[in-house]
Amino acid sequence: MAEHLRENPAFEKESILIQHGVFALLIGTVNIQIQMNSQSNPLDSHDVVMPVFLVTLFMYATASVAEVMLRARESAYYTLVGKLRLFAGALAAILLLAILAPVLGCIISVVWACIFMGVAYESRQELYTILSQITNELLDMVTRLIARVRSRKEEPNQPRV
Repeated sequence: MAEHLRENPAFEKESILIQHGVFALLIGTVNIQIQMNSQSNPLDSHDVVMPVFLVTLFMYATASVAEVMLRARESAYYTLVGKLRLFAGALAAILLLAILAPVLGCIISVVWACIFMGVAYESRQELYTILSQITNELLDMVTRLIARVRSRKEEPNQPRV
C-alpha cells in the first residue's frame, strides 16, 4: 500500500485536501460571476446545464466519501474513485464555465472528454477486476438465496424462527 501511495502523489491526504479547496474556490468564483452577469436564476435560464451540474456535484461528493472509505480500508481502488472525483469536479467547473462563456466551455468540454477517455482506457483493467468481483459476489448471493428458498420448500412443517 505504501508503494502505491508513493507512485501517485496526487492521492496523498494533503494533496486531496488542497484539491478540495481549489475545487470549492473555483466553483464559488464562477458561481459569483454567473450571479453578477445573470439577471435571472441560472436554474431557470439554463435548464439543461444546471441539472447536469447538480448531478456532477453529487457525483463529486459521493466519490469523495467513497474515496475516504476505501482509503480507510486500505483498498487499492481508492485511486480509481479519486480519479472519478477529479473528473466529476472538473466537469462541474466546465459546466459552470459553459454558462459564462459557451464557446470556451464547449472547447474545454471536448478536451475534458478526450482526457477522460484516455484515463478510462488506462483504468480498464481495474474496472474489469471490480466488475468481475461484483459479478461473482452477486452470483454467489443469488446461489445462496436459491438454496435457502429450496431448503424451505423441502421442509414446510418446520417452524420459522
